[in-house]
Amino acid sequence: MKNSSEGWNFGTKLKIAASAFVVMGTMLATQSTSHAEGKQPIAVVEMFTSQGCSSCPPADKVVSDYAKKNNVLALSIHVDYWNYLGWKDTFSKAEFSQRQQLYAISFARRGVYTPQAVVNGRTHVVGSNGSEITKLVDQYTSSNKGLYVPIKTSLSGDSVNIKTGADAGNATLHIIYFDKEKRVKIKRGENAGKTISYHNVVRDIVTLGMMKQGKLDITVPLSEIQSYGTDAYVIILQKTAKTGTPGAIIGATVMESQNNS
Repeated sequence: MKNSSEGWNFGTKLKIAASAFVVMGTMLATQSTSHAEGKQPIAVVEMFTSQGCSSCPPADKVVSDYAKKNNVLALSIHVDYWNYLGWKDTFSKAEFSQRQQLYAISFARRGVYTPQAVVNGRTHVVGSNGSEITKLVDQYTSSNKGLYVPIKTSLSGDSVNIKTGADAGNATLHIIYFDKEKRVKIKRGENAGKTISYHNVVRDIVTLGMMKQGKLDITVPLSEIQSYGTDAYVIILQKTAKTGTPGAIIGATVMESQNNS
């Protein structure tokens, strides 16, 4: 398990896309969803990993196992701070490392590490510890710390309407685009010579906007989803921590890309 806080500003705040605005819980945005009916998982696990981290393959296997179960959404989020070892992670982005760093602020940690699993945005655990992740998922699902806000979608012409079934209150809406499976032959770095299968590989995270109170009611077009070219995507509703950084994930719904439906 490795630690790194290199290159990240602990004072970084969550950036909200300029294309969104909020009016007492009703938002209109230019980003997109594509499939009308989504599947709502019981939990969201964000696995911060890297192709250049020798401790990460067991955690990548945990994501693979969850992908087969299909009731917990486990996402592979590839950080970029391992790239200095000579192998550039083909899925890594500085924005993903930043998201992990913001979680470090939320959890009052001094640094970040891989592999790290963040469960429902509420706590973290070593990513290779599948039994502990399952324990946390079960604990949150049976309490009010699960995904208690339903997110409903409906198709109308070239647009999708997204509604929450309860008062979300001080939450941010994101769309996370991901590919279901990617195999990578790693030529350098700590995993040199290995070919690893990665599941639910995050390619982009787009922030639609924030709300302060009331139920969420958003209409978004279908067209822009095509430009991302991923297999699927998830809409998540996430609270903001007191530090202004990502907090608890309280709702999620997963959609297939229209290209794959």
